[in-house]
Amino acid sequence: MIMYRLVLLLGILFSVIGCSNLDIETDYNPSFDFSRLKTVAILYAKNKGETITLSQQRFADAIAHEMKEKGFKVVTDKAKADFYMVFHLDVTTTREIVTDYEMIGIYPFYPCYFGYGPPMFPVTKQYTYHEAKIILDAVDPDGNKIFWRGVATDELQSFASPQERIEYTKNVVKKLLHSFPPRASRQ
Repeated sequence: MIMYRLVLLLGILFSVIGCSNLDIETDYNPSFDFSRLKTVAILYAKNKGETITLSQQRFADAIAHEMKEKGFKVVTDKAKADFYMVFHLDVTTTREIVTDYEMIGIYPFYPCYFGYGPPMFPVTKQYTYHEAKIILDAVDPDGNKIFWRGVATDELQSFASPQERIEYTKNVVKKLLHSFPPRASRQ
């Protein structure tokens, strides 16, 4: 019985993780001196009067955790930070149009046309889904210039519990910050 529950739990876990199409892109300024960075402030790019949502707070917490894991000191006072990590969350509706070819006939009795297979006709289908994106910028307070950018894009996920959302958020941020600071500057 315990083995059955373990297999079921692993199956559910892999189905949740396996459904993700997480795409990570990063870019940075190769002339920037990453070795001088010690303290960071985590900021959310928001509009005036906008309140922080649960998702935004979860991302801020996950970014702060990852930055601490990488050896940076996270500060709340922007004036004491060597750099800022500014993030923005966005959800867009994406439409994908796919053309597929389907055979005409009833299997296994497809009509045969002069030694060739059954006729095939194009069928166009449209899929609409919501795409979530987090843009994370490392900003130098001197001059307010971006020196590193990471973008994570995924199909919007639905979760059964807040704990699943938190774990997913941590996973996305961990993958997004995997290449920060860039390897060339770690020497």
